[in-house]
Amino acid sequence: MGLFSSILRSFVPGGGRRKKKKRRGRSQSTGGFRPSGDSGAGKVLLINLFGSGGKEVSERLAGMLSQESAIETVTADVTLRQNLRLGQIERLLMAHEEGRTLLNDEDADLLIWGEMEDMGTVAKLHFLTQTGVQDGQPGTFGMIDTLDLPVPLPDQAGATVRAVTLAALLPVARGSRKTLAEQLVVQLKDATQILDALPPDAPEDCRIMIENALGNAFATNYRFGAKKVFADAMQHYEAAEKLIDMQTAPMTWAVVNTHMGLIQEADAKNNRTPEPLLAAIKRYEGIANTLSRDAHANDWALAHMRRAMAYYKLASVQAAQAQAHLKSSASAFEEALTVYDRGTMPERWAEVMNHYGVAQMALGGHGRANEILQQSITTFRKVLEVRKRETQPLLWAQTANNLGAACFALAKQTEEEYLLEEAAYYFQGAVQIYRKTSGQKKRAEVIAKNLMRVQQMMSSDAA
Repeated sequence: MGLFSSILRSFVPGGGRRKKKKRRGRSQSTGGFRPSGDSGAGKVLLINLFGSGGKEVSERLAGMLSQESAIETVTADVTLRQNLRLGQIERLLMAHEEGRTLLNDEDADLLIWGEMEDMGTVAKLHFLTQTGVQDGQPGTFGMIDTLDLPVPLPDQAGATVRAVTLAALLPVARGSRKTLAEQLVVQLKDATQILDALPPDAPEDCRIMIENALGNAFATNYRFGAKKVFADAMQHYEAAEKLIDMQTAPMTWAVVNTHMGLIQEADAKNNRTPEPLLAAIKRYEGIANTLSRDAHANDWALAHMRRAMAYYKLASVQAAQAQAHLKSSASAFEEALTVYDRGTMPERWAEVMNHYGVAQMALGGHGRANEILQQSITTFRKVLEVRKRETQPLLWAQTANNLGAACFALAKQTEEEYLLEEAAYYFQGAVQIYRKTSGQKKRAEVIAKNLMRVQQMMSSDAA
């Protein structure tokens, strides 16, 4: 993204290169009711919203956030501007690159930025983390997710701003997540009151994005232990969906439906029931059918990828239909791979191909399908042409372990010596990397046991 870096220099105040020391000098803590010496469980950087009245609105938002003791709120006299001549995703990618520089400079966990819209009557807030989007997790705030608030900000917006900020911060904060999760529950009690406080002339999009943001907040609460709020999250998502015209706003409709699909997947995992997974699959299919492959290629492919992953999970829940579900999973991955090209998106291609290989391997385990197992081996070998051990050791180890498992599975059917040797080589390499990686002890032990089985089979064949 070097090109983005050069273009972004014209987006900062003054139109030129901004010096790091100068920017840090303008930041300040908002104080609030936080006990002296307590820096909070998470650090949030709030910058000025772009547009007329943006600075004043940001000051009001800082006051609202300062009432939450679990958050250390820091403000900076900086604005992120967007080049309206570019497409939405490209604009956001460029803004995010500059935003992550700000996060790094302030050593913050979350950046709140945004712009004024509808002649200054709506404040659109974006939430950006240093680690990026945790795709596939309930309540994740993506690039298109915003909290849109009417201006002037009603008093009831305070709890909403604090709840949504806590929800965006919780998965990435380096402080006490337990504290943040507890405070999220507290703020959610009053967070929905803003819906009754919206002025009659508030744009419908404003209500849609508030409902969606509240859905994300409840979904994050669900993700971190509050299983009873599943219905609350779905209620807000469904309220947003009902207000969206999928023909004129397909991306917004797709985002809301994706959120619903993700929390339904989580519900299926918690309850070990197929119905939520089937509902999620139906949503992903709807997204793929609604979005244009030409106009929304990445999101169209992502919908197929999510559908593929959901079918793979469904195979473990409905064992009697496992083979059919795995075939559907593999087919959906193939659709995604028509967009994710190795030449233009090698890392994304490798990620999808790795998942595809896992689905092939699982499918090959049904009915002793040696040909499909061989296909999975070929798939993993191709992935390792991109995921190099020297540059991406953990990703290499992930795929190497999968390749070892596929080789071992086929070797048990064919008794081919070269497959056992290949399985042993990749299992051993994966073990070496995982043993050196913090938090991967159990995974290393499991792979080591598989390596031992391969070595025992090799010794038995030799004898």
